[in-house]
Amino acid sequence: MSSSSNSNDEAVAPWADLLPEVCDQVLDHLDAVSVIRFPAACTAWAAASKLHSTPPRLRSGSPTLLTSGLDPDGEDVEYDLEAGAFGLHDIATGKSFYGEAQRLKNRTWVGGKDDWLVTTDLNCGVELLNPITGDTVPLPPFTTIRGLELAADYYELHVAISNQVHRLQKVTLCQTPAHANGYMAVALFSSGSMALVAFTTAAGGDGNRCWTLLKNPEGAHYFRYTDVTVHNGKVLAVANSGNIYSWDMDGGTNHAAGPTVMPGPDVGHVSHDLIMRGFFLVAASSGGRLRVVCVYGYGAVKDKRMDRRVVFKDQWCFCPRRASLHELDAGTWRRVRDLGGDRALFVGDNYPFYAAVPPGGGGGSNKDLQADCVYVADVIGCDAAAFDLKLGDEHVYDFDRRLIYPAMADSLQMPMWFRPTAYPIA
Repeated sequence: MSSSSNSNDEAVAPWADLLPEVCDQVLDHLDAVSVIRFPAACTAWAAASKLHSTPPRLRSGSPTLLTSGLDPDGEDVEYDLEAGAFGLHDIATGKSFYGEAQRLKNRTWVGGKDDWLVTTDLNCGVELLNPITGDTVPLPPFTTIRGLELAADYYELHVAISNQVHRLQKVTLCQTPAHANGYMAVALFSSGSMALVAFTTAAGGDGNRCWTLLKNPEGAHYFRYTDVTVHNGKVLAVANSGNIYSWDMDGGTNHAAGPTVMPGPDVGHVSHDLIMRGFFLVAASSGGRLRVVCVYGYGAVKDKRMDRRVVFKDQWCFCPRRASLHELDAGTWRRVRDLGGDRALFVGDNYPFYAAVPPGGGGGSNKDLQADCVYVADVIGCDAAAFDLKLGDEHVYDFDRRLIYPAMADSLQMPMWFRPTAYPIA
């Protein structure tokens, strides 16, 4: 469907006069993508969709969890990527929707922002995809990095530099193609001992687009980052120690100076049992200050998903039991214990975002959407978990706020937060 003119509105005006049950019958036979497109096709359809949508529908812009799809019989999870199928699970209503996207066939997602995904084939050929509109934008090949070679393997996303194999962990999409300056993305690779960070932007014209590899700290021999982003014109990476490393994006083609290091927030005042932790980088919803989400846990865990995931995060091999949020204010880290009472924060392999929470929560039967909570996607034992910032430091989660959806048990693709958005009505 595409945006319509006034003449098209007149042609489909009877839709607005349909009985509610007839409109619902039409929507019941549409996949998730078409349900979102439906109200964006024309004003009359939008009115009919809003007025006649008795059962909960997937709304444009809703925070959803993106997962692998089900097989055609609805009983098991796809063990390959051929179908291009996916699940969208509405966090506010607890409802699940399934769809297919032609450009997802034989590809998996490794990041995303707003209504765009970063997808890759099994040869690390990356592109941007809007699964609602079908638009695609190719990203430069990773082989634009000097000395990098592809190290393709079945269901393993590998590259190699100087005979050292690195696994693709994520691509943080910091700006989508809808941005005035075009896209901006940061890729994170890891190996058994060392991480790699590279960035690309649309600036400079088509002929100059490439990935710029960033230099690791001098003398580092065992180094892992848990998240990467762009903030105030700098590429940032947070290490598993909590320290934050920054590179100037205009530092020349070689960026030979290496990163500047900044101590991370003090997260040491926790139970001695919670010795494992990971970090996410976030910008404040107003003011643009840097924030860090720290997830604590215990016990190195062998997750059965590691054997069949296309992308598996090394740093999440522990059971998360607590989370805290910290903000950098005038050079000093301070603890943040709420999000203003009407917002929730969503972090994972997506670009982090805040979502408004109506009074009383999401309104679904299980009221999964709650204010002042940090929702972390893809953790051990569930698709996602919610951590309430208002609870005291001594509270240890027993996963009473975990979210499990139909594709959880053997999900080949990593669960990730996503906001499917239809084009506005012309």
